Amino acid sequence: MKPMNFLLLLLMGSSLATQAQKLSKEGTHEISKKANKGYLYEPTVDEAKNEVTMTYVTKASGRKAKFEIYKFDLEFNFKGMEESEQPLEKLKGYRADKGDEWEMPAVSVEKNFMGTLMLRRKIIKKKWNWFWGGYDIKIEQKEKLKPKSEDGNKFFYLSHAEQNESGSVIIIAGEKGDRSDPMRQYKRIHILRYDAELNQLADKVLEFQYPQLIAAVNTDDADEDAELDEDITILFAPMGGKGMNKVADPNGGNYSYVRIASSAEIKERVSISSNHGIFDGSFVKVGNAMMIYGPANDNKTDYLNEKPADDQFKAKNFQIVKIENGQVAYVTSTPISEFEKKAQNPPSQKKSPDYKGRKFRVADIRQTMNGDLLITGQNYSTPSGLRRSSGTTDYTDIIMIHFDSKGNLKAQYGVRREENDKEAKMAPNSQILVESTDGSSLYWVILEMEGVKTEKELGDSKYKFLVYPNVTKINLATANIGEFTQFGQGKTDYYVNNKYPFLPIGKGQVVFLGETKSGKTLWFAKMPLE
Repeated sequence: MKPMNFLLLLLMGSSLATQAQKLSKEGTHEISKKANKGYLYEPTVDEAKNEVTMTYVTKASGRKAKFEIYKFDLEFNFKGMEESEQPLEKLKGYRADKGDEWEMPAVSVEKNFMGTLMLRRKIIKKKWNWFWGGYDIKIEQKEKLKPKSEDGNKFFYLSHAEQNESGSVIIIAGEKGDRSDPMRQYKRIHILRYDAELNQLADKVLEFQYPQLIAAVNTDDADEDAELDEDITILFAPMGGKGMNKVADPNGGNYSYVRIASSAEIKERVSISSNHGIFDGSFVKVGNAMMIYGPANDNKTDYLNEKPADDQFKAKNFQIVKIENGQVAYVTSTPISEFEKKAQNPPSQKKSPDYKGRKFRVADIRQTMNGDLLITGQNYSTPSGLRRSSGTTDYTDIIMIHFDSKGNLKAQYGVRREENDKEAKMAPNSQILVESTDGSSLYWVILEMEGVKTEKELGDSKYKFLVYPNVTKINLATANIGEFTQFGQGKTDYYVNNKYPFLPIGKGQVVFLGETKSGKTLWFAKMPLE
């Protein structure tokens, strides 16, 4: 090696070392044999009291539970342990107004082999389970109903969303056609709402000139905003292709975005003009905007109903649509060839696994202070042939796509996982994206699975995944990725808690919560977001 090149490598290594993410504080503490044989009920943080509380359930019987409560300050110094016994009614998730066992009426949504919508009244029976701290659910099916339109036409099922608190349901269904209009079920779409006793509460109609199908639908109500939780978003796409030339929209890229309230009222209906007839889109809410993103084909003369199966569809583009304030903010399309040109990988990694245009499992999406959009996920392969019946899916390389505030590609980051054995491939890696305090960088945390351990909690066997954090830092302005650093791995290996891998302690840092393989020793670790 030439002296100049050797010196350059030393300087590069020194530069990388100074930029590497690091832990500012670690702490450990042994718990009792009783706590280890029980389970961590809930960690809590009280910054005003400078206190972290770790509560373990050590015994559960009858209507009471015994606890061991470990207390630490925010620097992980041990403050003491106390034991307590509490009645069931005071536990998180327990409905004191309902008791150990209770039931509620609701609606099941079904379809027959012809796709005809059918509703069935059901009773949801709930019984408290001590082992996992929640209610076990059993469903008892009751009588059926086949809804009809005002004109006496049956409905063709498309999608639905259950409203768990009220037991009501919202259904998206097409009004079935006849000889005079055989495509009616794809043009006259009803937004129906029924209560738990099968009484119709609403029937709103979406009329389309050309036949449509649902390209994407989001019925998830897991957001923090209660009003938006219950909204349903739908992306409609034109149907076309062989045998439909006379009735199809001549432009396969004429999409429609619809947002529906929990009352079944239509809040928004927005037309989207795309250059891609095949767009395998997914929804994500970012701030006050709705983003629709995913792989797309190379023209608007093809139609979504002509799309091959996911394991055969290889897109030529990646499209992003931003809907904000009831209108299209932008539509961008990036050729897949651009991803390879802007591909990056950690400096010590020889080759980057590129995004090839197939759908991937999304793990996290983040919009940064400067408006950049980052989508991180994981490639996977689905079973084929005889393996398909086994349901086995292999999760492989991890990728992240980095767009600017206008939806233009800045970089693609590809990562070869540290753990790639059979056990690691059977489940997707959990990932989180956390921005630095000044907004200049993004920390990318990948939880690597080293193995699986069987253990007992309150006498019941369960799997414990041996997972440790692997972290890198990305410069958002230059779109450069640094080296990964593993935390918890060393002379004594620590693995993050499967249920509570992080503690919410203050801003400007990530706090990992872990334990040894045996579970006897707790591990706390602060990583500053510099």
